[in-house]
Amino acid sequence: MVMFWADEIVEDIIKKIPKDSYLVTDWMTTSGHAHVGSLRGVIVHDLIKRGLLTNNKKAEFQWGFDDFDPMDGLPSYLDESWLQYMGKPLCNIPAPDGNSESFAKQYGAEFEEVFTKLGVKPKIVWTSELYKKGEFNESIKIILDHATEIRKIYKEISGSDKGDNWYPFQVICPKCGKIGTTKVTGWDGQEVEFTCEENLVEWAQGCGYKGKVSPFDGNGKLPWKVEWPSKWYITKTDIEGEGKDHFASGGSRDIADIIFREVFKKTPPYDIRYEHILIGGAKMSSSKGLGVTAKDMADFLPGNILRFLFVRTRYKRAIDFQPEGETIPLLYDEFDRAWMAYNTDPKLDLSRAFYYTEIDPDKKQLKYLLRFSKIAYMLQMPHVDIFEYAKVEKEEDLTEIERQEIEDRIMVAKVWLEKFAPESYKFTICEKLPEIAKEISAQQKEFLKKILETIKSKDFTGEDLHQEIHQIKKETGIPPRDAFSAIYLVFLGKDSGPQAGWLLASLDKNFVLKRLEEVIS
Repeated sequence: MVMFWADEIVEDIIKKIPKDSYLVTDWMTTSGHAHVGSLRGVIVHDLIKRGLLTNNKKAEFQWGFDDFDPMDGLPSYLDESWLQYMGKPLCNIPAPDGNSESFAKQYGAEFEEVFTKLGVKPKIVWTSELYKKGEFNESIKIILDHATEIRKIYKEISGSDKGDNWYPFQVICPKCGKIGTTKVTGWDGQEVEFTCEENLVEWAQGCGYKGKVSPFDGNGKLPWKVEWPSKWYITKTDIEGEGKDHFASGGSRDIADIIFREVFKKTPPYDIRYEHILIGGAKMSSSKGLGVTAKDMADFLPGNILRFLFVRTRYKRAIDFQPEGETIPLLYDEFDRAWMAYNTDPKLDLSRAFYYTEIDPDKKQLKYLLRFSKIAYMLQMPHVDIFEYAKVEKEEDLTEIERQEIEDRIMVAKVWLEKFAPESYKFTICEKLPEIAKEISAQQKEFLKKILETIKSKDFTGEDLHQEIHQIKKETGIPPRDAFSAIYLVFLGKDSGPQAGWLLASLDKNFVLKRLEEVIS
């Protein structure tokens, strides 16, 4: 039996690491607005926590903001005045908004607000605080004492020759305050010897200061590839995955695993190697300001729909997300199918996707959903009451949560129509008979004549008229495409559009009769 991917991972974890309680961890550098792709790691790890809890295990998810990293790229939305901070720790750079405690705190808080909206509520830690509190002191000493061994690991795994005088540590220069420009060349067991080199990196310039300093209590930090296993060591992580750029052969995960085994003498955490989310086929970067930001998408899509974007796709597959085109309506359609499956058989693969999507899986469930594409169409029709349509379609009054779901979809549909929808979804009622409508065939005219006679006979609801149109189509033998395109050409000037019955019922009856009479004659 094929299992949902999160259930599959959880079953494997319990089998390979049999215990009662688990710590799931993940980390992110706060280098600017988090792109929407940053949410994949958050969601993947949150699903594992939920799956473990479902299996009667204790589980905690800890999310870390790496705010002690240097600023090594200028986001496109900041001007060149920020270049003065390049190379300094993100926690020591002022916040662009002028209100937050630091650059890192501003963007970290923004991202936390986003994933909280998606139902993710991990324990939050800040890397700079762990260093300053001395949490890293033991692992720093272990790393520096094994510098020769670590240089060998770097060379064997990634081919990087660091040289005999390189030590895996970065000091905060006491003169210029930069951490990205310092190189440690000595360690006597108490202090490190370092130089703030002017040309160590291309993105920042050092001041040339040389000196010795204790590496402990926040005077500096470990470089990423040795900091990662050090985090596992101090937090006692059981489970931590990573995106594709880290698990490439010879990459940071390979190096971290070997350092953890050979230097720390520990077994690395359970690994989950997940793919990126792309936009238009390109990987997004928060430091470069590329792609749609997580906040933009969280402001656009409700939490459960944005969460579903990541849940529905197996973690080993890349997500190429483009809000343009039909992506949003198709995402909603798939969500609706998952909802239907969950209410039919909770054990189905698609049902499990819905379970993991729900921000509160124990809440009272909806009994009815109005399709997103219908809402998008009806928003463009005059005199249509979307809630009345939903009531008729459901065949009973809407509950409060069902009305709220429709209101959420209306808000999304309005933005989607304005910014992302393809022309095929957009339409306006033509005030005059379109020239193209004068070219319809005799069979199409006969079909429209029957509709004219039907509408004259009595008033119809949108759904009833739609059924009548289908019956007329059947009786006349006209091909479906020719039938409906005739209606759309006459009223919209294009060969496609919304549900025909609802379109005609939404318009002034006299206007409809006059337009049909005009085209028939």
